[in-house]
Amino acid sequence: MVSLFKKELLGEKNWIIGFCGFVLGINFLFLPLAKVTEGFMAMAVIFFTLPAFPLMALVRAFLIWKNEWDSNTSFLLLSLPIRGYNIVLSKIGALAVEIFLYVLLVFLIPYLVLTGFTEQFRIDAVTFLKLWFLTSFRILLLVPFAMFSYLLGRIFSKAKGWISAGSLIVLLLVYSRYLYFGKKIFSYIPEVTMSFTLAGEVETFSLNIATTMATFLFSVILTLASCFFVEKAEL
Repeated sequence: MVSLFKKELLGEKNWIIGFCGFVLGINFLFLPLAKVTEGFMAMAVIFFTLPAFPLMALVRAFLIWKNEWDSNTSFLLLSLPIRGYNIVLSKIGALAVEIFLYVLLVFLIPYLVLTGFTEQFRIDAVTFLKLWFLTSFRILLLVPFAMFSYLLGRIFSKAKGWISAGSLIVLLLVYSRYLYFGKKIFSYIPEVTMSFTLAGEVETFSLNIATTMATFLFSVILTLASCFFVEKAEL
């Protein structure tokens, strides 16, 4: 599976370079404003680079499979003497690298700019790592939704696109109903508290982990189903 993961990661090279270049470019454009505002406008860059990325991750999870069929490499991929979970996990792993690296740059560059222009904002390394990991992990949990829907459509010989789109809509509706009960299952997990210093005042905020773990469980089920679907997909 390691060699397959390396192949997937190499295939994502252009996307990784493009995303990193986008983050660097946006931060460069905001640099003059950051200088005028003692670095605080650097934080505004996050609102341009992060909110739409979960949707992009969902689209990328579709495309990473669609490209296999469009480039006629699906026959070779599915004819390899490996199980479906190797294929699915290698693609999820490649997208995980892409997502975690992107989010790291989204948070790290504005933080470095801000701390370089002012001493009024401080955040410790542990809090920064928590924020980076949890944000990246939550975005990654969207990937199995798209993979499940696309591979379900590939099982059928006709109306693949309609089946994939329809299954994604139904999946999101089922997930919205499930989430209420899912959060109760993990309600015993405490929230993760983080803090930072702004203008001498310590500000604290919390992230709900029950929702994240409930989504993780749902995503694991979708991943297992995707491992089965990929072995049954129409070539």
